[in-house]
Amino acid sequence: MDSVERALLDWEEAFPRPLVDLSRVRSLDSFGVVLLAIEARRAEQSGGFLRVLLPQDDVGRRLVGRSGLVPLVATASRADGPWPDDRGGPALIEVVEVGEEKGIGRLVDALADALLRRFPLGEAGTRLLSGAMLELLQNIPQHALPVGSGAPPWGLAALQEFEDHLHLAVADQGGGLRGSLATNARFTELDDRQALEAVLVEGVARFDRPGRGGALRRIRELLLRNAGKLLVRSGSGVLVQADVEWEVGAVCPFPGVQVSVRLPRRLFE
Repeated sequence: MDSVERALLDWEEAFPRPLVDLSRVRSLDSFGVVLLAIEARRAEQSGGFLRVLLPQDDVGRRLVGRSGLVPLVATASRADGPWPDDRGGPALIEVVEVGEEKGIGRLVDALADALLRRFPLGEAGTRLLSGAMLELLQNIPQHALPVGSGAPPWGLAALQEFEDHLHLAVADQGGGLRGSLATNARFTELDDRQALEAVLVEGVARFDRPGRGGALRRIRELLLRNAGKLLVRSGSGVLVQADVEWEVGAVCPFPGVQVSVRLPRRLFE
């Protein structure tokens, strides 16, 4: 989280031509990939581009080449050399773009199938992971309209396997949780941090009809029961759920909602 926040502060100061320094990169996770892709899209839409320093050694180049990042940012960036394209092994991070709601079921199936080829989750594990992915991805076309752009909703999901956990990241560039709740007159006075707490802890939704909304709260409770970890950024607020504790804090303002879900691998064994 600290690395992400330091990077975002630097990017936003130089926007719409943020400098992304990957020259000494040694790790790159799914949350970092989706944030970089969102930043590249934002910069391009604002008439700018990412300025990228690429890895200086073969280890870093292989990491970036197999991360799923290159197709998402290469055309919206100016790099100090050719982007690496390592196709010598399976992708380290499975990344999909999310647009219209009608295709989400197929996207979830594709992500689950890609992971199952390397790690058999079993019926219960597949159901747990697929349910979390489905709920998170459905939020994008439902409320992630890019602010003021008139463009259709767009977001990303990325799934990564580690030795001891699975990492799912979902991000969009829309109006955030506060903007979504503000479409209901009852919630127009909430700030970013209050909106995060209302959605993730109290289960508040912008809908007045019972039974609508509540996906993020259900995911938080699932992770709470299963020793998972959750980070949700929205606007200038962040909620972190680890073990049995949760806290809400302030972060560098960034459009949309960014979600990081870490599930212990032992859940699927």
